[in-house]
Amino acid sequence: MSSPAKIFAVLLAVAAVIAIGVWVWLASGASDEPTTAERAPTPAPSPSPTPTLAERLSGRLAGTTVSTSDAVIRQLVVELSSRPELVSWLAHADLVRRFVAAVDNVANGISPTNQLDFLRPKKGFRVTEMGDELFIDPASYARYDTITQVFVSLDTEGMVALYRELEPLMDDAYAEISPPGSRFGDRLDAAIDHLLAVKPPTRPVAVERKVVTYVYADESLEQLSGAQRQLLRMGPDNVLLIKAKLRDLKAALAAERSEE
Repeated sequence: MSSPAKIFAVLLAVAAVIAIGVWVWLASGASDEPTTAERAPTPAPSPSPTPTLAERLSGRLAGTTVSTSDAVIRQLVVELSSRPELVSWLAHADLVRRFVAAVDNVANGISPTNQLDFLRPKKGFRVTEMGDELFIDPASYARYDTITQVFVSLDTEGMVALYRELEPLMDDAYAEISPPGSRFGDRLDAAIDHLLAVKPPTRPVAVERKVVTYVYADESLEQLSGAQRQLLRMGPDNVLLIKAKLRDLKAALAAERSEE
């Protein structure tokens, strides 16, 4: 189940079915029940067919496919935060495939900027000189403040509930780009763990100028994966906020799975 409310609803339904069954049995007369010798053998249960996508989706998503899901997903995601920026980001197309590909890239250590190009900062990267060295200007980190604030504003329990609701669509989208037998849930776990491994520096970060870009002067930072370096570019304060939210999300996912 995707939430405690749904689990409670299912338990009520099961209890109602049991109660009706007991009432019918009592009304028909308990003495009419056949003895053990007379009782016909119970047939072996037939294997349950694999549920279709339509059967696995919630009522709110009935009839939805990966290619037709954008409109309903926009309606559902805005329930998670009151930030107006979220609405503008959701205006982009192919939301399920973008999210799935971005998660898969992060799990593989690849920066998800191609899938999330609409989140690119409008202002350019800036450095400041201190003697003979170049350091990242704190103003460069501030370019990611809004993204961070929107992310941490998302309701964690709502994110998990919505993820479970959308999981069949995400599985379908992931099947388009993954080897047979792969699970999208495993990639989501791997992506979260990959980003949680990032440790933001506690002092100004030195960089070196290359032909068209900058690289970290500290080799241990430059050797991080592309996804981890992208997170690091958001600045120490934003990294700590994002990691705290990711830990909350990881714990909520684990708790929800334990209830299944």
